[in-house]
Amino acid sequence: MSSNVPSGRKNGEYAGGTIGRTMLMRRQESRENDPSSRIVHRKVEQIVIDSRYDIYSVAFLTDGKHFVSGDREGKIRRWRTEDGKEVGTAMDAGSDVLNIAVSRDGKWIVGGTKSGFVTVWNAESHSKVARFKAHNDYVRAVDVSPDATKIVTGSDDKTACVWSLSTRLLGPLQHDNWVAAAKFSPDGHLVATATYNRRSVRVYDSQSGSLLVEFPVSVNSWFNQSLAWASDSKQLFVSSLDGCVRVGVSAKITLSEWQIRSGSQNARSITITSDGAFIATSAGSSVSFWDTTNQEQIGVVIEYTHGILSMAMSSNYDLVTSGDKRITLRALCGTLPSHYLGNVSVPV
Repeated sequence: MSSNVPSGRKNGEYAGGTIGRTMLMRRQESRENDPSSRIVHRKVEQIVIDSRYDIYSVAFLTDGKHFVSGDREGKIRRWRTEDGKEVGTAMDAGSDVLNIAVSRDGKWIVGGTKSGFVTVWNAESHSKVARFKAHNDYVRAVDVSPDATKIVTGSDDKTACVWSLSTRLLGPLQHDNWVAAAKFSPDGHLVATATYNRRSVRVYDSQSGSLLVEFPVSVNSWFNQSLAWASDSKQLFVSSLDGCVRVGVSAKITLSEWQIRSGSQNARSITITSDGAFIATSAGSSVSFWDTTNQEQIGVVIEYTHGILSMAMSSNYDLVTSGDKRITLRALCGTLPSHYLGNVSVPV
């Protein structure tokens, strides 16, 4: 992590960042005489938010109308998807925010920090709900259970734990290296973890803490970006160190893989749609999209001007990425075939 942070503000900069480009929104109503036109298209030229600090993590709120970012300043900020404006006051985590998660009901924002603390905020008011010392080292991974009652954390102290706010329910679960990722399955019954560069992806029972499956996969991600569950909770997609995405089917304990990108740019981040139809994965400064059923690439590759540390997709099929000191938001309409995008609604 770079320690060179510029001081002061540039002209036009406000607390949290500068909107580099404004967002252009346009509604194209479905043609009355064309029953196949079932999508209300949303066209976003692009929103770029420049910050004074490195942005380590981004996540959408469940309605897709807002997203949050966690940065090296130790702040979590909420942004409006419509125009990229910051909403409310910044949430102060006390030290570098390495990862953030949002509860499925949209009520809670959780941040894991460099200091080992985890903080929970009310997503609407930004008031602090709880703060507790989860680990004695960096908390690189946090996630909230589907029923919003539990939090899983992963740390550089080589352990993972499951919490009910500040009360530890499971753990510490010992690992062979720092825990770079930890994710609840959509049904809440399982927890997956990944250790950095040690060929170890594990699946635990979220109630008992029993180890159910271990896959020999090495991940490249530092900030909880290497794991994504399919909506049926039976498949786990992993963005691995050698640039492949591997699919573990937990019920059958099998392992398959397909090549995402060749060359020196290793896969880093992965995110999946809520219906599990396709995934997005980053490698270096590019993002590509893949059908989860036939494992074929879809749409076009998006190229960015910076490396990507974190990314997320919304229920409205917006894609937000962060890297260095920049957040970029864009819609996937026009990037992917329309049948992957469902019914996209646009706020008036």
